[in-house]
Amino acid sequence: MSKSKRARFHVKARENIIKRGMMDYSATGQYSHFIAGDAVLTDERFFFGAELPTGEYLSFELPLPQIYSVEKIGVPFFTRSMVLTTDEKQYRLNAAFVGRWVKAVRRAAEAARSRAE
Repeated sequence: MSKSKRARFHVKARENIIKRGMMDYSATGQYSHFIAGDAVLTDERFFFGAELPTGEYLSFELPLPQIYSVEKIGVPFFTRSMVLTTDEKQYRLNAAFVGRWVKAVRRAAEAARSRAE
């Protein structure tokens, strides 16, 4: 992914990056048809961005207090995915060592919800 496309994510003031790396996003919610991109977890939000083969840029940003469920699904050692659930939608993402992402997102979301209360 080009540097100009990565530049679409900007760290906000007083925001800290917890984890960043490559992930695959399933726009269909199934294991097949994933879109490869970059994910960034901060102490305030989860961001995913990817350049599609058509040249368009796909991205979404989830404020952590809106994530109420983080689960690991799939067949162990084969099709492990992380599912982020908000009031509006479920997002399915794959990553190497997806369990590390699940723990990090779960902790960050819980901390963000406790700060919001």
